[in-house]
Amino acid sequence: MQLYAVSPMSMSFRTLLRSTGYMCLMGLTFAWQLTALLAAETPPVSTKHVWDFEKSNDGWQARAPSITLNHRLGTGARPESKASLQVQGRIADGWNYAVSDRVAMQGGRLYRLSAWLRVDQLGANTPAPYFKCEFVGPAEKPYLGQVSTPAYDISKLGAWRRLELEFPAPETARQCWLALEKGTSGPAEIDALLDGITLEEIPKLTVFEKFRLRPIPASLEKMRGLHPRLYLDASRVAQLRQAIQSTHAPLWKELRAQADRLARRGPPAYRENDSSSGDEQLYQREVGNAMPVLAMAWLLSRDRLYLDSARQWALASCQYKTWGLGRIDGMDLAAGHQLFGLALVYDWCYGDLEEQARRTIRDTLIRRTSAMCEAAAMGKIWWHRSYLQNHLWVNICGMSAAGFALFDEVEAAAMWIGLPLDKFQQTMSVLGPDGASHEGVGYWEYGVEYMLKFMDLSRTLLGVNLYDRAWWRETANYAQYLSLPRRSWTRGNCIVDLADCPRSHWYGPEYLLRNLAREFRDGHAQWLAQQIDEAKVTSTQATWLNLLWFDPALPAQAPSALPALRHFEDMGIVSARSDWSGEESLLVFKCGPFIGHEAMQHFSYDPGGGHVHPDANHFVLFGAGEWLIRDDGYRAKWSGQHNTLLIDNRGQLGEGKMWFDPTEALRAKARPKILLAKSGKDIDEMIGDATEAYPRALGLRRYVRHIYFVKPDVLLVCDDIALDQARQLELRFHPESRLASRSDQGFLFETKQSALRVEPLTPDGTVISAEDVNAADRHGADTDKMFTIRLHRTAKEWRNAVALSWCKAGQQPKKITLDIKDDVWKFSAAGRTIDLNWTTQ
Repeated sequence: MQLYAVSPMSMSFRTLLRSTGYMCLMGLTFAWQLTALLAAETPPVSTKHVWDFEKSNDGWQARAPSITLNHRLGTGARPESKASLQVQGRIADGWNYAVSDRVAMQGGRLYRLSAWLRVDQLGANTPAPYFKCEFVGPAEKPYLGQVSTPAYDISKLGAWRRLELEFPAPETARQCWLALEKGTSGPAEIDALLDGITLEEIPKLTVFEKFRLRPIPASLEKMRGLHPRLYLDASRVAQLRQAIQSTHAPLWKELRAQADRLARRGPPAYRENDSSSGDEQLYQREVGNAMPVLAMAWLLSRDRLYLDSARQWALASCQYKTWGLGRIDGMDLAAGHQLFGLALVYDWCYGDLEEQARRTIRDTLIRRTSAMCEAAAMGKIWWHRSYLQNHLWVNICGMSAAGFALFDEVEAAAMWIGLPLDKFQQTMSVLGPDGASHEGVGYWEYGVEYMLKFMDLSRTLLGVNLYDRAWWRETANYAQYLSLPRRSWTRGNCIVDLADCPRSHWYGPEYLLRNLAREFRDGHAQWLAQQIDEAKVTSTQATWLNLLWFDPALPAQAPSALPALRHFEDMGIVSARSDWSGEESLLVFKCGPFIGHEAMQHFSYDPGGGHVHPDANHFVLFGAGEWLIRDDGYRAKWSGQHNTLLIDNRGQLGEGKMWFDPTEALRAKARPKILLAKSGKDIDEMIGDATEAYPRALGLRRYVRHIYFVKPDVLLVCDDIALDQARQLELRFHPESRLASRSDQGFLFETKQSALRVEPLTPDGTVISAEDVNAADRHGADTDKMFTIRLHRTAKEWRNAVALSWCKAGQQPKKITLDIKDDVWKFSAAGRTIDLNWTTQ
């Protein structure tokens, strides 16, 4: 390692802070710490630490005996390089492959870490590595946290990549050390080269400049000094006061009743542990959600009960000791919700709050938003590049609301708007064209709510239209086709629960649908919103948005004229129903990349796929008014909990953890796909190829599933499986209810409402059982059971057919027959025949 002395900075520390807006970014709690530094005008001398590995390992050490460090001559990242450091081997645990020696660091200074990295090989399920800087403080408090560079792009294996990060050192930092990070505390394997690692003091954090909103758009500038300005202005408030007497009266009645409940209840007292969300303190989300309801009730009614209550909830939020615990404090969903709610109370109630309350809310917004913006801009928060994940959308929406509320009072607020705008624009650029979500309907509701909240502000206050994307034009169809048959809805059972999704609504979604209906003149979305409202199956998280987004001039249009089958091609989801009567049967079939075809091509890291399940060629079935074949729900991610294939008792890429593990799927660019989704008058046909969803080590050559939906009450599931050698194969099917009886004709499941027959049509050579199977809960513990039909066979090739038929209770499900002549299989069901020729389909 070489140590270089660098000439004194040309600007004072005071000037540096002002030039970067850094004082605002550090927040109010840091302001008092700056006093001594600002008084000291003598510019310090900075240093530059370089590890170039030209002559030795420069003090770097392996973190485990199984990792070797080799001084490699003749190989370097730069033309002047004569050597590099090779890091190679397997490691069982810990977070680092290799670490540097400790070097001096001055607290409160600004630094840049840059390094060259070439990864030649990574082991199976090994994440992309990156560099970390760990801060060391005085003896009484040595651990001060860490910062890290972006991860290596694993799509560029074998190529040198420069990784870089700018950051401020903690005020009490005295030393630091660097590490090549694994990205996991579990087993990992690597073969990589390091070169030209530099840690240097810098005069300015350039990372913030890319997010500074310059100039302030005219549409925002004209709102300077005016309140309200978020979603509402004086004219719009006057219009709404008229509308709630007529077209919006039912929506106003609903909102006012909710405001009354909140006023009676009052905000929850602070508690460190809410017994359900761990460090996230998610009970505080509801505090953030309550504030706009009360503030709007005040704006429209002028009843001081609502103003007093809005103030009470806002001040309670400001006084909470933490918004999340530990590193999460102020950095995740509890913060995103509360920033948004506080911003609306500040803006909507601005002229009616006394100065002390207004100052408390403003100071909290500055302190909390500054900290989150700094962390997001510098990559210190895990979600900062999760462009397809609800955490990013929720948190930066809250950040932007604070920015819009304070842009004319706080200089740094322009960055609180600019950063979200940049992030949301990147999200829009990678959304697929079909409108579907990989996170399931529940998280679709959550994410879409916060995206639409920002999009409304963006268009009104920035003049930036983010609606003009194919995904947004189509996404109301995702909600339509993933809804259960209308007459079966209950508050706890109204949507299809693929991915980490409940069967009930989490957020709205009637106000989301009303926004989309208004924007795209979509009468079907208007109808669905109306039906959800009338059925009283909504979630009341943001009912105030109904008043803003409902267009009474747009007529509702029932879906009766829509196709009964919808193929969401990018995400690989097919929804097929027998009709739109409200009592129809519904089949949903899934076979696509974990984040969709378009995003799979774009990303080499996980942009937010944790809620996906390893479930290619999986299907769920609803008929006779209830669930017949089920999904596993919100659980740890295992293929065996889905209606698909296991090989040697192993499932698909991504399984085995609390969250979907995308490492191998991304590296292999695995893209299971729907080959066919065809709708006919009597029969719908689907074909899914899930071959790429499985680890290559399992030797799978082909796994193609043919599904025939003989409307309205018969389903044929035909699987074509081929491997490199004979292996243990298992097909699983998970009925919703428990077994009633078993006979030579298969399995019969009966409830008070329905009857389902599941009949293996090719039983020869297959071991068939029906039993409870352990199912992991959300955290991975085998505490639950799922009743499972299991078909076992050891073979190199396997063609299998299973028939499902259903009816209302008291009737008999239809019987299906199969006639096999070589490669042609002929199925007969209720007078209809289906020919499956394996050689041509």
